[in-house]
Amino acid sequence: MYLRQFTFVVFMMVMFLSGCASSGHKIDPSNVEKIRIGVTTKDQMYTMFGSPLSQSYGPEGKLMMIWHYVYVGPFGMGMKQQNLAVLFDQNEKVEKFNLLDNADGGVRLGP
Repeated sequence: MYLRQFTFVVFMMVMFLSGCASSGHKIDPSNVEKIRIGVTTKDQMYTMFGSPLSQSYGPEGKLMMIWHYVYVGPFGMGMKQQNLAVLFDQNEKVEKFNLLDNADGGVRLGP
């Protein structure tokens, strides 16, 4: 009897833990506060946030980088998502940025 209960508990723990998933690296809001328009460089963004999920050049030749983090809790519950989009000027300094964070109440636009 004890062995069946133990097996059931272990099975449930494995199922519970296997239900969690994440992608990307969590975006630390304290690092977002450090971003300064016209001052923060592309290299500094790499240092603070790691490699972006994507990067592309717009029609004006400006670089856009996007960092992304998603966490889905057990059985699909408790989803958290963060997206940080940054537009760089011709000197590879931050021109604009936008953080979408459903964990912290929504959108934060750079000044």
